[in-house]
Amino acid sequence: MQKRLIRIIKPTAIILAIGFIYIIVHRLTGLTVFCPFYQFLHIYCPGCGISRMFFHLARFEIAEAFSSNCVIFCMLPIALIMALYHAYKYLRYGSAKLNKFENILIYIAIGILIVFAIVRNLYPIDVLIP
Repeated sequence: MQKRLIRIIKPTAIILAIGFIYIIVHRLTGLTVFCPFYQFLHIYCPGCGISRMFFHLARFEIAEAFSSNCVIFCMLPIALIMALYHAYKYLRYGSAKLNKFENILIYIAIGILIVFAIVRNLYPIDVLIP
């Protein structure tokens, strides 16, 4: 069980450290990751605005975070709950395999993101544009 805990903590710590460094670099220099879809094709992808969303969440600016990427913002709690449940299941039972319900949720999330990308580009509503 200790090996499994280390297998979860290491990548989680690395991801959090990269995010923290990214926030610091952004605050010091103003540099952000650009979206290649928007840069080259002038199309908003489902992830456009996600960096700004996390910057706002880091400052507890909930309304601004929502307006940066409303769909990812709404899906984030569900994704966190799924990740915590999956980590618990892996720690407790050693199983990293997704069950049928988790797979269905992932397919639904992918479908929602595809529809969101289409709608945000066809109907430029202020809430949908990052």
